[in-house]
Amino acid sequence: MLHRAWIAALLLALPSSLARAQEPAAGDAPPPAAATDPAPAPVAAPAPTPESPEMVAARAHFKQGMAYAEAGNCGAAIAEFEAAYELVRRPNALYNIAQCEERLFRYDLAIATYERYLSEAPADAPDRPAVQAALGTLRNLLGVVHLTTNVQAEVWIDDRLAGVAPGDVYVPAGGHSLEVRAEGFIPKRTEVKLVGRQEIALTLTLERAQTTVQVTETTGLSPVVFWVGTAATAVALGVGVGFAIEVGSLHDGAEALPAVDPGRRQARQDIESAELTADIFFGSALVLGIGTTIVGFLTDWDGDAEREHPHQPLALRVQPVAAPGRAGVALQGAF
Repeated sequence: MLHRAWIAALLLALPSSLARAQEPAAGDAPPPAAATDPAPAPVAAPAPTPESPEMVAARAHFKQGMAYAEAGNCGAAIAEFEAAYELVRRPNALYNIAQCEERLFRYDLAIATYERYLSEAPADAPDRPAVQAALGTLRNLLGVVHLTTNVQAEVWIDDRLAGVAPGDVYVPAGGHSLEVRAEGFIPKRTEVKLVGRQEIALTLTLERAQTTVQVTETTGLSPVVFWVGTAATAVALGVGVGFAIEVGSLHDGAEALPAVDPGRRQARQDIESAELTADIFFGSALVLGIGTTIVGFLTDWDGDAEREHPHQPLALRVQPVAAPGRAGVALQGAF
């Protein structure tokens, strides 16, 4: 049965009612009357000391834990007893937690909690003999794993924290999954099977987790991008030069007109329009030229050509071109 000493002590601490005068026993001589002394005034009992909010909350958690335990819900009862213990550290809460752990067959946790109870309870606590007897019984139901690891690690038994390694870990009899975990290392899991009071030695080596960064080879831009940029720059520059030549031609024509000629104003407007267009194309050529220069540094000049045509050099041939009204040269080549 769960420990109720805490509730009993709290009930005994409640204030008593006012003290009542004693009745004289039969056969006793009546006390002498005091003619001159007045009768003493009744003395009231001292006012009860108000409880702290922590004590009120702890009592509520403890009472709820008792209700859960009596209903068989030991998991909820443990949570309530732990909440009461955090508020007011009374060892009887540990006693009840250990009994709930025992009902849940978590014998290793029950042993640890019983040992905490013995370390915190008074030396004359009436439950000490029962707790010591329970510890002897529970130890007979446990096996011990003497665990050795290469790093300090947590030991998990069936997905619950059971201890630390390297060290001894108590394991309930039966088959269990044992896993060691350490930050920065790959967890290691193994299966263990023990009977009561059996001891086994186990060595687990954890490997450090490595972060792999995959570096992929990157290639530059295709030369096609550079040549397209070069061509666009040349076109913009050529158009700008064309409009600049037109500006000069329009300017000469306007100067040849008389000052009073109405066409002189129109010529001025045409000149301004041509100048603006030339400026636009010159600016575009400048931007394209800068961009093409940057692309030139990022271009993979050798990679694609060597992979696609490793033995075919670039051949260029200059061929003169003559036609009515124009003459020049043409570049012909093959990859």
